[in-house]
Amino acid sequence: MKKTNMKKGVVILSGILSLSVLVISCGDNATKSKLETKGSVYSTSLDFERSVMQILDQSPVYNSFLKLVNAASFFDEIKEMNNIIVFVPTDEAFGPSKYAINDLTAPDSLYRLPSILKYHFVESETDVETLISSLKIGGKPMRLKTLHGGFLALRLENNKLKILDESGTLATVSSKSIRGSNGIVYTIDKILEPRSQMNMTNSTK
Repeated sequence: MKKTNMKKGVVILSGILSLSVLVISCGDNATKSKLETKGSVYSTSLDFERSVMQILDQSPVYNSFLKLVNAASFFDEIKEMNNIIVFVPTDEAFGPSKYAINDLTAPDSLYRLPSILKYHFVESETDVETLISSLKIGGKPMRLKTLHGGFLALRLENNKLKILDESGTLATVSSKSIRGSNGIVYTIDKILEPRSQMNMTNSTK
């Protein structure tokens, strides 16, 4: 009888251990899956054969921003930049009427363009994955100084990367960014506005 009870005990103990291993294994897989899902939301693709200017010029969604660059004769300055981040508004960010482009490229408004354009550039080559990790670790917004001299605040909101400019405009950063030979291009859905340009038309927001 004792031997029978011992065998039963061994079988039961073996079953408990097997179940424990199964639970731990499932837990590990779930954690890995969750981390991979979070990590895949934002990503940076590598394109070292093209410069930031070439990436902008060859994209179908940055035409409006490039019109401002052309009006301000800012092409050569961008070509000379190194180790930069540029937050580029899409054509949709300018609105369906493109009134903002006409307003900003008018002869009496051209003086505003260099400041507005430089406000979209930051001297850094930090990829989006690193930005998000820093924001999660720090737990508070990150302040970035632009080439204009003003600041942008980056923060996470509902697992999305947001940019707050000095005028109170909150832009969303696209999940896909591109690292070129001299910097990184981030796509955003609003035009950023420094404090010195707060009289800019509301149609740009």
